[in-house]
Amino acid sequence: MKALHKFLFVAFSIGLLLACSNSQDEILSGKLKSANLGADKSSEVKMVTVPFKATFTVWRALPPGTGECEPGSARETMMMKGSGQMAHLGQIKEIYMTFCVISDGSYSFVEPGKFVAANGDELYFIGEGQVLPYTGDNVEYQAQFNDEFSFIGGTGRFEGASGSAKTNAYVHAGSTDNEGDDPFYTDFFITDGTITLKKGN
Repeated sequence: MKALHKFLFVAFSIGLLLACSNSQDEILSGKLKSANLGADKSSEVKMVTVPFKATFTVWRALPPGTGECEPGSARETMMMKGSGQMAHLGQIKEIYMTFCVISDGSYSFVEPGKFVAANGDELYFIGEGQVLPYTGDNVEYQAQFNDEFSFIGGTGRFEGASGSAKTNAYVHAGSTDNEGDDPFYTDFFITDGTITLKKGN
């Protein structure tokens, strides 16, 4: 009888060990399949900061004196559009910016400006500052400004973008009627900005 008890006890123990082993194998297999073992697969978005460099030109999109930022004020609405290139980020198919300018040359955006990439992705930016007399030796320019643009998101690869860049901009005042062969325009040479994007964008 004692021998039978010992036999049953040994058989039960072996069965229990096999069951535990199978259970551990299933848990390990599940972890491998879900890639939870040996790597962090958290859903946290990875961001990367890269240099932002751009060269572009904008022209008046409205005739001078068109529109006011505030009815009855001395502020004039300036709407500009243009195109150019962004280093590392490709062609700027279109650029839009609208801001208020007052008589002392100070300006501020009335709505976010936007760079539109060749594939249609948009990068939004805002800024304010002051236009000053030009101090260089290029006869094409009459004014300049070097204020900060701040990036505030966008669409596509620019979704969630942040960062800033100095404008380094030069203004050609053009003819008084802004028509013909001598239009008003501003050249931008941004060389010292940074932009933070989702990794892989």
